[in-house]
Amino acid sequence: MKVKNSIKAFVFTVALLLAGLLPVSFVQAQVSAILVDPLEKVFPETIIPVEDFKETDAAKGEMVSAQLVLRSMQNRNQVKVTVKAPDLPGAVVSCGPVGYVRAGRPYKDQAIDRLVSNSGFYPDPILDNQPVRLQAGLAQSFYITVSIPQETKAGAYPVKISVQAGNETIQKSFIIHVHNVKLEKQQLLITNWYTLEPERLALMNNGEKMELYGTVYWKLVKIVAEKMADYGQNVAMISPLDLATYKKEGDQYTIDFSRFDQAVEIFKKAGVLGRLEGGHIGQRTGNWTSPFIVRVPEPVADSTVFLHLPIRDARAKNFYAQFFKALMTHLEEKGWIADYYQYLADEPIEENKQSYIDIASYVKSIVPNIRIADACHTTDLAEIMDLWVPQLDFLHKDFAFYQERKKAGDEVWFYTCLTPKGNYANRFIDLPLIKTRLLHWINYKYQMEGYLHWGFNWWNDAPFVESTDTNDEGGNFLPAGDAWIVYPGYHKLYSSIRLEAMRDGINDNTLLRMLEAKNPALAKKITNGIVYKFDWYDTSIRHFRKTRRELLMALAEN
Repeated sequence: MKVKNSIKAFVFTVALLLAGLLPVSFVQAQVSAILVDPLEKVFPETIIPVEDFKETDAAKGEMVSAQLVLRSMQNRNQVKVTVKAPDLPGAVVSCGPVGYVRAGRPYKDQAIDRLVSNSGFYPDPILDNQPVRLQAGLAQSFYITVSIPQETKAGAYPVKISVQAGNETIQKSFIIHVHNVKLEKQQLLITNWYTLEPERLALMNNGEKMELYGTVYWKLVKIVAEKMADYGQNVAMISPLDLATYKKEGDQYTIDFSRFDQAVEIFKKAGVLGRLEGGHIGQRTGNWTSPFIVRVPEPVADSTVFLHLPIRDARAKNFYAQFFKALMTHLEEKGWIADYYQYLADEPIEENKQSYIDIASYVKSIVPNIRIADACHTTDLAEIMDLWVPQLDFLHKDFAFYQERKKAGDEVWFYTCLTPKGNYANRFIDLPLIKTRLLHWINYKYQMEGYLHWGFNWWNDAPFVESTDTNDEGGNFLPAGDAWIVYPGYHKLYSSIRLEAMRDGINDNTLLRMLEAKNPALAKKITNGIVYKFDWYDTSIRHFRKTRRELLMALAEN
């Protein structure tokens, strides 16, 4: 079998040489190593004929990324990649192999630049500290990151890479040009909704079940919060309705927010909470166009069940009058009320907007100062909504309306999920990676204060095998990567190349804001050279790197 694999690899290599896709020097080594831009998606079948990644640019306080691609003529079970930044003693350096996942379900309205993998596998998870096996003739990417300490002096810093594959050793390097620019504190607000259901978190516990709210459970919650904070998430949705415990005597409720407080403290300590979102109190009664109801707790024995009632029901009014008064008092006592926004029911549309308005009107009649936020598909919620989060394509269509809402004092973000598709930026696995990064250039260009996505860790049963999923409510296919952007390990989370791109896009947004304070016209010119309109962008990686260097050079000028 080993001989057959070697023959196949030799024939494959000769074919590539004859086609001019590999340099002749390749045959002198059993393993090749090529540095490529981290925004390039490398598939198992990818051939890279020319190495053109030799240097990159960064501000102080940023994370710098690179990508190393190995290819072997034979199967290799032992490969070691070592990365050092010898002149950056305070830098944290990491390197992990990029895993491949399938995208097995097609979807409609695909982008013109959708990436098609001939093998059916797409790169995404970064499996740091995992053993690597090179398969003959196939590309294996390694994702490299180097943190640039804030106190670093401007200058050129080499990063040295050593690859040990059996008896072969390969040396590679690239240069980081650190500009005299310090990355300022992030202002862009970012929320990725997440699940803390024990069934999902079990994937972070070798599949073993855990006690809800037990020691292991809270440990895993902490890991989720810390990963979010590491990648620029500064808003968390935490549900006081679901985490509270209830006692009831007659019509009177006693509400204990202790578990809610415990969750909030975990996320605050991790560094996530610049903003606190209260989880939804309502949901649809059935299909997409059905009206919204609210959930009303009914304590029974040692547990609580939730009744699904219209807000006009006396039981619903009685509970929420007590709940929101108690919640606002509690938030005030904890010092959290200034950062708190309340979700009511997700994605109101024209057909069910009145039921949403009824819920919002009642809540505001009880606590007039509460701020309401929601992802929305209708604009007929003025004087009800305080924080509008339209889908990106709806923001595009109704941009004049949302500009007026901002003038009226409302806040406006945008969100993406399984839609919009077409040529809009999103974070699907089969889109060019630069489109994920450009989400936050769109934030800057259109002056949107924040970004929301629903899918941080809503894994299926085998997230490393199949990256698509289904939406049971609407029968929709969830495009590859829509439902999660991290991957489960044992008591850890693996990043993905998409999460890295999103973090870098957040930093881009900060740098553009910094340039706006210094030279608004130039900030606008630079942005317009990348984002032409809501659904049209220059996705050339070479052009992007050139533009970003101009951004850093402009910021470094006295």
